[in-house]
Amino acid sequence: MDNRSNYLKIDEAARFLGVSTRWVYRRIWSGELPASKIGGLYFIDRDRLKALLAAPQTGPAANPPLASQVSPPLLKCSVCLHLLGSDEQIGAVCQAQGCEKLICADCLANGVHYCPEHSPTREQRLAQAEESRRRGELAVLVRAVDARLLELNFLNRLQSRITGFANLIHPQTGELLHIEDWPAALERGDERGEVMRLMGKVVLDSKALAQQPLNAYLHYRLPPQKKQRGGPVDIRIQTLSRLPAMLADGFDSQPLEADELAFWLDGLTEADQASPAFKLLALAAVSGWSASARRRVQGETTGEAFMHPQALVYLFDLQTGELIYNRADERARRYAELFIPLLPSEELAEAARAIEAELLTYQSLTLDYAGQVLPFARDLLQRACEELAASGRYSLVEVPEYGLAIVRKA
Repeated sequence: MDNRSNYLKIDEAARFLGVSTRWVYRRIWSGELPASKIGGLYFIDRDRLKALLAAPQTGPAANPPLASQVSPPLLKCSVCLHLLGSDEQIGAVCQAQGCEKLICADCLANGVHYCPEHSPTREQRLAQAEESRRRGELAVLVRAVDARLLELNFLNRLQSRITGFANLIHPQTGELLHIEDWPAALERGDERGEVMRLMGKVVLDSKALAQQPLNAYLHYRLPPQKKQRGGPVDIRIQTLSRLPAMLADGFDSQPLEADELAFWLDGLTEADQASPAFKLLALAAVSGWSASARRRVQGETTGEAFMHPQALVYLFDLQTGELIYNRADERARRYAELFIPLLPSEELAEAARAIEAELLTYQSLTLDYAGQVLPFARDLLQRACEELAASGRYSLVEVPEYGLAIVRKA
């Protein structure tokens, strides 16, 4: 027999003895029932349970009312302080050595393994995760500040690519759509309201905005065009991070799962009822997509892949740079090129062209102003300015009170 099968968890031990899990917890805490604590969970030797059953003077089988005659004390989660009204609500105990404080199932599901007294600091949790990553125990580790940079960089690169297309075939009718003004169709947004709620703040300063992912998105709404049968087309590009984990720990170490993807897929059905628009949805996961999430979209067989009459769904894995979609769907294959972001070299060239276009109107352009009017990250704009200056047609100067500026030579 596998040695692991000789050890039972609390709920398994309770079923084995025919008592409640609270009865088992109380006997462990009183020392009557020896148990090993591993990672905040108790494991009990099956042979000890058999011995307990074989001792009629003390065993629960000889005294079944023991667990029910005495009213169990009210138990509460040491983290959220909610009373635990049923055995199923007990998740584990604090992982700290010697601590027996309870953690409810909901807190445990949210990644909480310590009571507030023994909870490691944010810096300690990050250091522990980085050590686990070095040992190969974690497949991915994304710090919050890096997640923010990833989402901004991805959206900027994709925006540069999409706005380079002047025409688009309507996904339903095959008609040619002329896109004269992509910026006019664009709505930018993020989930900073949710971040503020999680942080307990009513405002966010620029430092906080730069250090936390915001699940930013681009949403292009293309209205119906004159004399064409096709309805509106919505293109949404959404970046996704686990905001609670990023805010609490400063990092995430798990790819997004199928149940987190389900929120968006279920939402397509609701949106289908509310709007006639055909939807192109790209979801970019900062910590990557799990195998189960990938299967939900692309399937292992054609029949299992995601299909929707008024939508195409794409997943982008920001850890691997991979675009994931139902390759058996001809429509999905045709529109996939919309969601392949520019390569870094291509993006740098796009930023340089955008700066030069501005310099056709102005003699000079400050880096701060370029960051406000052009859809590129500041560091990318600075590199583009440096490349343009190296060409000899422009020069870089430091302007008092305004900072770095690029100047067109006479």
